[in-house]
Amino acid sequence: MLPYVIINVAMSLNGKISSLEGRYSISNSIDMERVMSIRKNVDAVLLGANTVIIDNPVLNFANKRIILDEKLRLNSNYNIFDGKIKTYIFSKNNNKTINNAEIIILNDLSIKNILKKIYDMGIKKILVEGGANVINQFIKEKIFNEFYIFVNPGLILNGVSLFNNNEIKFNYKVSMEGIGILLNINDIYIRL
Repeated sequence: MLPYVIINVAMSLNGKISSLEGRYSISNSIDMERVMSIRKNVDAVLLGANTVIIDNPVLNFANKRIILDEKLRLNSNYNIFDGKIKTYIFSKNNNKTINNAEIIILNDLSIKNILKKIYDMGIKKILVEGGANVINQFIKEKIFNEFYIFVNPGLILNGVSLFNNNEIKFNYKVSMEGIGILLNINDIYIRL
């Protein structure tokens, strides 16, 4: 069994989810309230090590935090290891300890294998918040129950693109969130 998966991401009008120049706020206050509501209603928030390194998030209102860090590049200095919320790191490497985190070693770090382990741990509903590499792994495997993209009308000229595959097409519903647009993805098609 796999947990119920919600993917949520914010991107610029030209498809960038972060700036190469450092942390850049894309969501607006209305969208952040929506995201906080989702965080409160899932068992855990999942993100990749690159997102932790670039954004150094706190993940307010998360019940648990799951970090994918294959090479165990992170250290105890990031906000996410504050000890306030149970935090798990999935890795292939076991060469160090990180304060306030439980490191789970798996030889197979495929999304399906990680999700099976998460489900076995009693985590039945997750929110995937990034980054692009992690989200694209979920897209490639078509593993999600809900998928939301908040689109900010601004542009990021030098950044990381959400979709790293030009062959991705999707069906979606559109709603307005303040001056931004919310895309609710219904289905994704990948031409292989």
